[in-house]
Amino acid sequence: MINPNPTGIRARDPILFQVLNSAFSSIVDEMSALTMRAAFSLVVSEGGDFSGTISNRRGDLVASGTRDLAAHLGTIPFTVKGTLDWIGIEPEEYFRPGDVVLVNDPYIGGTHHNDMRTIMPVYLDEDLAGFVQNSMHWTDMGGHVPGTFDPTAQSSYGEGLAVPPVHIVREGIFQSEVVDLILRNVRLEDQARGDLLTSVGAVRLGERRLQDLAAKYDNATVIGAMDELIDYSEDLLRSEFAKLPDGVWRVEALMDKDPGSDSDDPLAALMTLTVEGDRMRMDFSDSDSPAKGAMNSTEAVTISSAVVTMKMIFPDIPMNQGVFRAIDFVLPPGLLLSAEFPDPVSGCAAGAYPAVVDLVLKGLIDLIPERCMAGPTGLLNIVMGGEDLRDDQKQDFVMYLWLEGGWGGRPNRKDNATAMTTFAPTATNQPIELQERLYPVMFDCYRLETDSAGAGWSRGGLGVTRRWSFTHGDVLLSDLGDGEKFGPWGHAGGRDAIPNRFLCAPGTEEEINIGMFQTNLKVKKGQMLHCFQPGGGGYGDPLTRRISHVLEDVREGLVSIEGAERDYGVVLVEDPTTGDLGVDEGGTGALREGHPEGPEFPELEGGNEAS
Repeated sequence: MINPNPTGIRARDPILFQVLNSAFSSIVDEMSALTMRAAFSLVVSEGGDFSGTISNRRGDLVASGTRDLAAHLGTIPFTVKGTLDWIGIEPEEYFRPGDVVLVNDPYIGGTHHNDMRTIMPVYLDEDLAGFVQNSMHWTDMGGHVPGTFDPTAQSSYGEGLAVPPVHIVREGIFQSEVVDLILRNVRLEDQARGDLLTSVGAVRLGERRLQDLAAKYDNATVIGAMDELIDYSEDLLRSEFAKLPDGVWRVEALMDKDPGSDSDDPLAALMTLTVEGDRMRMDFSDSDSPAKGAMNSTEAVTISSAVVTMKMIFPDIPMNQGVFRAIDFVLPPGLLLSAEFPDPVSGCAAGAYPAVVDLVLKGLIDLIPERCMAGPTGLLNIVMGGEDLRDDQKQDFVMYLWLEGGWGGRPNRKDNATAMTTFAPTATNQPIELQERLYPVMFDCYRLETDSAGAGWSRGGLGVTRRWSFTHGDVLLSDLGDGEKFGPWGHAGGRDAIPNRFLCAPGTEEEINIGMFQTNLKVKKGQMLHCFQPGGGGYGDPLTRRISHVLEDVREGLVSIEGAERDYGVVLVEDPTTGDLGVDEGGTGALREGHPEGPEFPELEGGNEAS
């Protein structure tokens, strides 16, 4: 429960307490703005695949911003704490003012090898107050696959360059030999160098802003507020848990298969959720053993995905270490969700991460339905690389795509967000016009897919289709994802959404089902690639969806006339004079007999489209 008698700044000056809370988040947002403006890689500058945070001197997460990538956010505390454990000495003995440490090792609190992180200590006068961090997805981290993602990697050694904590800046001086060593092992050296300098610039900005804040309010006040904010978030979340009924719930999420095995059996992630008073326990002990291929996750990624899902459910609670502390995690080592070195983990964001999101949503959707949703879409990583032969440039390129889909229906909205991902709700799409300028590629279509959402009283968000081909020479394609077998799940009578589809040369004699696991597939110049990312699952019986909403969906092209009748029991006819669509009352009544319309959804601020 919330502490009724807080001490410190929170008790003395609650207004100042909230001012500092906002100030910390604003500092991170300013770091994020710099990152997006200065990044060289498209996936960062346009896609938003980056994060920034502030931690206290123990590595506890203090503040995040409004643009941070969910898949990064919950792991960054593990990165800082992992770094402190790695060095094995007091941080003041290792860090000096002006230092910047670089790390991407998944087993030192990271995600996958492509997520490179900078950590900078923040000194206030002579005292180490905390750390600022920046995480950016590097387009390539070496390995035999352009873009590094290899679903068939049998160990971490085959997943690209792993960098344990290492100084790239010592007391303000760049360590050029270290930087050169890293850049010599990646394909896009100039791009990586630019992104590295951007990341260093972001943490230096964070350091200056924290020092300015301390100069305004004094060191002790700023340092004290860091710890109090963590307590505050824990109190808020535990107060929400106290409103829930005590009990135990067991849920399951399935991943398509182990890409490193010949078996087609799915991989199972399981969670036993226990609520007791103001505590919650998430026990993943019954999950499968690690996969041979790269669909595993580390403890950091699993806990991160659970914590970030709680942030989605309780968005008004500041995201910091207090959210972690409010939940008891049971996660024995040596599982699919708690892999140990050197198990391969490069597919964690596409496999285990969305699986854990599903587990948390499934565990809570009947307890707090107004805050949860049916199954959202997952993630498919697609990387393509080759030689850019336009204008005789003859330079290597790597193009990285993630594809957006729909979020699941929910009981208090007529539909949910389209073109989103659970691993990155703050990410944005990479404009196809810019991709066509930067790479030898031409897009045939980029569209919302009609009838792609799970039908329900509340419809899921729509899925997205992209079609593209390469214009100058052949390329190598690899992909790593999930969801070809199991589409996003419906709930309370809502229907599952259509699963993923990824084809090469569709409708020709050369058609290939690329699927979710492919390594260095040769795609010929001019061959069309067709990829569909699912919509979200539906919530509630679709035969009770309000007829006016179904008619609106058809008029907007979100549902077909055939889909309206097949999925929603709404028969539509076209006026021969005006061409307008209208409802066939008799036909609709026959199909919907015994299924009264559900109530109208309340109008929410910003409409019904945003999650």
